[in-house]
Formats: sequence, C-alpha cells, structure tokens
Amino acid sequence: MPEEFYSGTVIEETDSGENHYALKGIEEKLSGIMSILQAGHDASQTIREQAEEVLDAHRQSAQEYLNKLNNDQDFHPFVTMPAGTTVRDLPDGGRLFVMADGIFVRTSPEGVIFAVMDDGEAAVLDPVRSGKVTLPDGRELMLKPEAVRVTHEAAGIEGLPLDIDPNQTAQGRYRVELPGGYRLDVLQSERTAMIGNPAGTSVVLGISRIEGVGEDIEVRLVPGGAKGFTAMESGHKGVIEADGTIHVTMANGLDLVIHFPDDDGSNGDPDSGNSPGSICEERD
Repeated sequence: MPEEFYSGTVIEETDSGENHYALKGIEEKLSGIMSILQAGHDASQTIREQAEEVLDAHRQSAQEYLNKLNNDQDFHPFVTMPAGTTVRDLPDGGRLFVMADGIFVRTSPEGVIFAVMDDGEAAVLDPVRSGKVTLPDGRELMLKPEAVRVTHEAAGIEGLPLDIDPNQTAQGRYRVELPGGYRLDVLQSERTAMIGNPAGTSVVLGISRIEGVGEDIEVRLVPGGAKGFTAMESGHKGVIEADGTIHVTMANGLDLVIHFPDDDGSNGDPDSGNSPGSICEERD
C-alpha cells in the first residue's frame, strides 16, 4: 500500500448530531430523576418537620400532665387538703394522700377512709352528717357531696325514687331525704331504720325494737317470727321479717324494702349471744 495512506492526521468521521441528541436525552432523564429525588427529599423534610411538631405537641402535653400530677388539685373525695399534700392513685382504685407533716390518709374503692398519724396510730374516719371527717388530731377534712352519696343497693333500700340518692353519714349508716319532709336513717350494724316525720316525731323499726318517739306504735306478732306495725299518728305501716328485713308503706306513698347484711344469729340484738328465737304468739 502506498506510504501516503499512513501519513498525516487520522480523522474519524462520525455523526456528531446524533450523539448530541443522545447525550441531551440522557441529560434530560438525569434531570428528571434529580427532580424526582429532590421532590422526595423535600416531601420527606416536610414530613419530618410535621412529625417533629406533633412530637413537640405530645411532649408538651405529657409535661403538662406530669405537672398536673405533681401539683394535683383534684383531691377527690375531699374538697381540699392542707398545703403541701401530695396525691397518688393506687392500683386498687383507692387514693393515698400524704400531708406535709407526714400524716397519711387513704381512701378505698369502697369509700372507707382511714388515717395513719405520724406516731403510727391508725383510725377509720367516719363521715359526720355535715359531710366532714375528723383526723385523730382534731383537724377536719370536708368531703365532696357526691363522695357521701351511695347507690340504693349499697344502702340496702329498695323502692326509692331514681332521683333520690342516700347519703352515707358514717360507716354502715345512711340517710335519705324523702318527699313530704320525711327522713329515713338506716343503721346497718344495728339492723334498724328510723323514720323522721315533718311533725318532729320519729318511728324506730327493728325486729328487736319497734317504738315511737313522740307517737304511739301498734305492734302485732305475725306467724313465722315477723312483726307488723302501724304508726298511729304519722300513718306508716308495714312488716318486719324475722331476719330483720323491713317492709314499710310510708305516709307519703312510698313502698320501701330495707335489707341488712346476713344475720349473725342475734335477731338484731347486738348484745345477744343466743340463736334466733321464734315468736309463736299472734296478736291482733
């Protein structure tokens, strides 16, 4: 082959326009991919910022809740407590109040309240009629009204209007204000009920004690150990079963049944050590 074919600059002949368009297409694809990636990054950043805002809100809410726990002013069932008292909710549903001077007051889910003094003395605190409990050192704590209200079943009273709730006045003692100015007190430990009348008289009802205060009561024996009664002035009447259950038709028209806890065999007499007696006499 002649030498001139090997001398000079070698020039490759290509179609530069085709390559240009190919590179341009790749560039556009890469640019599109970058746009998608950037959009994803921007979206992720927005989500992160929104999530951080939500977390900050949760942190603030949690801190406010903790602050409320640490400075709890909800002293239920008490209206208020001495300054510096801390409150803890107990696993059984009760609450523990620790006073600044080291005295403990505990409430149970059943409503029993007791205190442990700084010398270790423990005492059950019974609500008084004014809705207060008194600590052994003489200080008084006011209870919220709803704290001394109990269900009809807890008081053992059937037949009460639905809008009337008994109030617990002491452990095992309940009071109900009834229409017409009547008042009913139930003393579960004594297995006794007392009706207070608008005129100021009272009727005391129990299997071992039926009497009137300020009025006469007619009592009759019923077969099976029950007793019937009629209050001559106020007009209440009914029957007391041998186990102490009281059925009373009141002068205001209410028919009530008052139940007591299982009998201990004393026939309602706390001083009796004998088994229940039988009343076999019937009088008209």
